[in-house]
Amino acid sequence: MDDLAAFMDPTLRLPIGGRDYAIECSAWQGLHLHRLFSEPGRILDDNAERAEILQMLGDTYQQMVDNGLSWPKIAVAGRTALFWFGISPDAGRRYWDSVGGAVPGNPIPPSPSQKAAGEKLKSIFQRPEPMDRMILAAARTTPRPA
Repeated sequence: MDDLAAFMDPTLRLPIGGRDYAIECSAWQGLHLHRLFSEPGRILDDNAERAEILQMLGDTYQQMVDNGLSWPKIAVAGRTALFWFGISPDAGRRYWDSVGGAVPGNPIPPSPSQKAAGEKLKSIFQRPEPMDRMILAAARTTPRPA
């Protein structure tokens, strides 16, 4: 028998901006995606979808960032890979051919950097707890030992 690797290449190759990006799926990822997509009525929130995209793209995500791809293009590539490996190559191809058109009510999740920046701003502008103010007031009025 011939070596399976000689005629079967399971790598998904996506052309974006004149470059080809190779996305591979491990056995664990494939099983995880099949289980994820087989749950009826399962809807991913932004955080879960972003995590799945980053997990699926692996090292290819960093290549895309280094090459200056925008988050929407990265998200489309990630969704394509999720559909390709999680449902079928045909489902991935149909999504890719639709130019990644997001279904109304299902926008592309915010990029990881936008999420981190939003949480940082939220923590900066968050009002301190009343207890913190009481501790600070007590610290200011407590006499120092001589």
